[in-house]
Amino acid sequence: MIPNRLYGVAGTSASDVWAAGIGQGTSLIMHWDGSSWTSSFTEPVGYFHGVSALTPRDAWAVGGTAWFDESHTLAEHWDGTSWTRVATPTPGSGVLDGVTATSASNAWAVGVIGPGDGTPAKAIEPLIERWNGSTWTEQTFADPLDGGRFAAVAATSAADAWAVGNTGGTSNVTGQITLIDHWDGSSWTRVPSPNAAGSGNYLEGVTAISANDAWAVGFTQTGSDWVSLIMHWDGHTWTIVPSPSGDASLSAVSAASANDIWAVGTINASPTGCGPQHCTTVAMHWNGSTWTVIPTPNPSSTYLNALLGVAVIGGDDVWAVGSNDFQDTLITHWNGSYWR
Repeated sequence: MIPNRLYGVAGTSASDVWAAGIGQGTSLIMHWDGSSWTSSFTEPVGYFHGVSALTPRDAWAVGGTAWFDESHTLAEHWDGTSWTRVATPTPGSGVLDGVTATSASNAWAVGVIGPGDGTPAKAIEPLIERWNGSTWTEQTFADPLDGGRFAAVAATSAADAWAVGNTGGTSNVTGQITLIDHWDGSSWTRVPSPNAAGSGNYLEGVTAISANDAWAVGFTQTGSDWVSLIMHWDGHTWTIVPSPSGDASLSAVSAASANDIWAVGTINASPTGCGPQHCTTVAMHWNGSTWTVIPTPNPSSTYLNALLGVAVIGGDDVWAVGSNDFQDTLITHWNGSYWR
């Protein structure tokens, strides 16, 4: 049984925000109506990693059907009244980790061909699927020779989308390099991406403001620590941008504009857990010239507070979600002055 946690958040307005994850033996989708959060979907169909909201009547939540076993890709669609499962192709076993939509007839979901998150897997392959308004179909692209995964996807139009993640490695924490593919309206192409010094590099989140402005975040494995990794696309190349907090893993990034971007994650995290120090939440803000750490709340915990997803609704309206000790959902809100 997996305790409560939220992995993704998305919204269309101050009174229409969705958060998705996993509950006590159930799937979990929650909704904010402008005054309170309520459970919207708790059927035991699996778990959700990503959520995207296009309009109050058009939202997607994606994930996998089994955490500790062979998994099928999972997609649920909101039509303004209820959530309905929509068939997705699963090449063997698979999980969808991220989703984005630009219209009712164009959405992308990315993930991995392999078992559920709780099952170790040495051989995995990245996965991209597309929604055309009626069906989800698996997409073709050049697989890395050593496999890998896509963790997140973002798009500005039907002809401009990014999928980010990492290649496979020689072990769970060695040999991975950043993996970025771009959709130009006709095909997916791998785009060169930098790597920080370390034994492994991972990208966990991506946001796109325009064709010439995108951000990706994640972490680098350095010794026994995870060090935050931030990179920027200027229309020509991806480059690493200095991060204000080294000892952090970043899980998600979301933008209101080119000068108003948030990234969230966890401090003190590592491949072996949180160690003798508690893991704590972290949020970083980009003002157009520098990234700055903004204090975030940390409720009482035994070992962990983590932020795993973020959604910018407006400059003074930002939601970040995650978990407290993997026992309770954690939801924080930026009101333009502070996180609470």
